[in-house]
Amino acid sequence: MAAFISRANYKLLDRYIFTATFRADGSSRFIGGNKWGYFPSAGFAWQINNEPFAKDIKYLSNAKLRLSWGKTGNNGVPNFGVYPSISYVSNDPTNPFNSNPGYMFGNVYSKGVVYTGLGNPNLKWETTDSYNVGLDLGFFKERLTLGLDLYNKETYDLLLNAVMPPVSGYSRAIKNIGSTQNNGMEITLGGTPIQTRDFSWNASFNIAFNRNKILGLSENQLMIATAQNWGEDWKNIPGYVAKIGSPIAQFYGLIYDGVYGYDDFIKVGNTYTLKENVSAHGGARGNVQPGDIKYRDLDGDLQITENDKTVIGSPYAKHTGGFNNNFSYKGFDLNVFFQWSYGNDIINANRIMFESSYKYGYNQFATYADRWTPENTTSNIPGVAAGRGGSLKAYSTRTIEDGSFLRLKTVALGYKLPTELLKRTKVIKSARVYVSAQNLYTWTNYSGYDPEVSVRNSALTPGFDYSAYPRARTITFGINSTF
Repeated sequence: MAAFISRANYKLLDRYIFTATFRADGSSRFIGGNKWGYFPSAGFAWQINNEPFAKDIKYLSNAKLRLSWGKTGNNGVPNFGVYPSISYVSNDPTNPFNSNPGYMFGNVYSKGVVYTGLGNPNLKWETTDSYNVGLDLGFFKERLTLGLDLYNKETYDLLLNAVMPPVSGYSRAIKNIGSTQNNGMEITLGGTPIQTRDFSWNASFNIAFNRNKILGLSENQLMIATAQNWGEDWKNIPGYVAKIGSPIAQFYGLIYDGVYGYDDFIKVGNTYTLKENVSAHGGARGNVQPGDIKYRDLDGDLQITENDKTVIGSPYAKHTGGFNNNFSYKGFDLNVFFQWSYGNDIINANRIMFESSYKYGYNQFATYADRWTPENTTSNIPGVAAGRGGSLKAYSTRTIEDGSFLRLKTVALGYKLPTELLKRTKVIKSARVYVSAQNLYTWTNYSGYDPEVSVRNSALTPGFDYSAYPRARTITFGINSTF
């Protein structure tokens, strides 16, 4: 990497501020004329409270309007992504699982190499174009402050591992394709509600709203279905979908309709036959039994197929935020910080594995004790060996959970020892003892360990929980001193 940047600032009449920057970034991940990307930006600010007409507004201590525009770049591709890649093939023809048995010269098998990556010498910088409008207000000598930002970002020439047509001989190749958009609003409110000689309370509150969508994909592509690499038999099952005009990632699968009950069947002797107007679960109708997993038949063909898959959730929060408080009383100081996320969903893949019995030999969660049985027919959890469903394997709304939470993130209490006491030591000039704690408590309806989770994360696969290690509750004691 190499970078050059220039910047110019100009201030006029103590109230008009102009800024211009120009940045040139070079990356050895690209070749030829694509090594360098050029990214300008510009900003303007108007200090409104310095205008003559605002001088008489006594309660207004700050008012600034901000406008900005700029471009930034991303070179996030493998180091040698521009070049074709080759790999060895095996020379072991006796291995039945070997899909690359090597080359044969006469009666001798030999190692060789094959192209495994197409490469793309035309790769160039991915670019994000951003616009921002902001307003900063301060009242009563900054006892109350308000910040408001509106932004819009469009990213184009995205560096994506694009699907290739089968005739090419390659499944995927890195290309500059597609574009996305992010826009939103951020609000920050701060203030000092109480300020006395011995006691003060300073607080700040922020909330952010962000929305994203896909503006374009690869050539003639309307959607991307993406699998999450976790279980051996799930690594090729798409759990996410990205569609033009929709968010970058949405959960994709079947709508869970509980379990098959006795009223879904016609009983003759000890045999249960699925009624003609009840859809099967993806397998043979004769194999469906009471207690089996049941999905919603969206196209009405009385069988669960790929056509019944749909968007089943969103990993993106409607809003996120935090609330920070600082208290002081004489020598004591206290910090309390809350954070939250609201409206996002999570795939709890732990329940796929440990609350379904779809796979033999695995222990199960305690909740699975309440599964469907002939004596517990009101349960919404499939019965033993019934969680496998039919022949169609898919994610479903059964394991999509609300990931909203409110977390007491940090509490810190400190005490500054009196100066008069320290003078007696003739060594210590100042000392403060403190205790702090992180991740004390989380309010959430999520059944997993931690709602703030996303393992094996990428832009196309957020909000996934499988064997994630929870955030630790940490308590720290300490002392700061000078001598």
